[in-house]
Amino acid sequence: MSATSRLPTIAGTLTLGALIAGLTSLPSFRAYLTKHIGASATKHMWKLAAAVFALANLKNLPGVWHIRVLRGILYQLYLQPSPQPPKYLFAPLITSSRNTLYDCDYNFHKSNSTYFADLDVARAHTVGCLIRTGLARLNRGDEDGLSVETTDAKGSYYVALGAVSCFFQKQIEPLQAFEIHTRVLSWDRKWLYLVSHIVKKGAVKPEAYVLQPWKKARVQKQDEEELKKHIFATSVARYCFKKGRLTINPEVVLERSRLLPPRPDGVGLPPRTEAISDSTPAEVAPTPAKGAGAMTVDAVASQVTSRLGDYAEHVKKEAAVEDESWTWEDMETERLRGLKTAVHFDRLSRAHDELRGGEVLGEFGDYW
Repeated sequence: MSATSRLPTIAGTLTLGALIAGLTSLPSFRAYLTKHIGASATKHMWKLAAAVFALANLKNLPGVWHIRVLRGILYQLYLQPSPQPPKYLFAPLITSSRNTLYDCDYNFHKSNSTYFADLDVARAHTVGCLIRTGLARLNRGDEDGLSVETTDAKGSYYVALGAVSCFFQKQIEPLQAFEIHTRVLSWDRKWLYLVSHIVKKGAVKPEAYVLQPWKKARVQKQDEEELKKHIFATSVARYCFKKGRLTINPEVVLERSRLLPPRPDGVGLPPRTEAISDSTPAEVAPTPAKGAGAMTVDAVASQVTSRLGDYAEHVKKEAAVEDESWTWEDMETERLRGLKTAVHFDRLSRAHDELRGGEVLGEFGDYW
């Protein structure tokens, strides 16, 4: 809804606020309050109002964002009691929040900029859950099977955010509760891609809580097309893993986190996704097995699925996982399916080439 159509609501709210402020300044009104609720209460009325406003906007207070993000990371790293089975690598993790009055813009709905603060918290939980075992093992020296370049690199292993975007679908009203469903979308040689859906609270009823089996789950399956009607916004982010200045393949960290099925013989790490030509927006680098020219994501998916088919029976026989129905072929099929979307997001990095010099329209400061 545009700001113009909301002018009566905005004007009414401002008028009500001015009316309340005017009443509290009248001696007769203050005397009335003193008679009924006591002198001390009226004396500290503004302090009480400020405290109520602060509590209603608690997540917007200075320093609270840091607490929310660090809590998510630390809980998933050190306090999460349940391990994540490989079968649920692509399952979403849910965080919940509420649109405070401070989050609202002049249209009286959630401001575009505030989505990213809530998404930071959601991704902190998800990334913490994904890396809690892998990075710890690598930093303790578990580097068997890694290249000499990796083992000789200086520094510690860590994860870094490389890019984030948000696509808005519907507005979030003042004080409205919402949930963020964040999960792994895909990965390639360099990037781990996460997708987050901001949805109406309670609209999605989980069929099971993998890390919280004590929670009551919904038995009946929901229609995924129907669920799309409850999406407020969708965000895509990409992370990279580093050792010092050297980039580490995300699959190395996921393997060390015990989140992948057993790797079949002869299958290497995934290549780097690259948007090579302007005429083919979904091109990627060749797979290690072929080493030929560039090919589309669909061609890579078909090629890898075919190659993995040769190892399918071996994986099913040798897999030492809790659920033997989740094979490397299943995981790779889902990774490549998500990569068809992620490759377009990765291509947007070419926007760096659009910086222009020369004539400008003007230069303006924040306040003058």
